[in-house]
Amino acid sequence: MEGHEEFFPKGAVAFLVFMLAFYALVWLSIYFTLLARG
Repeated sequence: MEGHEEFFPKGAVAFLVFMLAFYALVWLSIYFTLLARG
């Protein structure tokens, strides 16, 4: 079972977190832009 824990896709998890944060920033920027217009 020790070998199973060593295989943890840190790069994939970091990429997923980075993409979520990036899309959250893009969505918030568009959201606040629409709020400022209205």
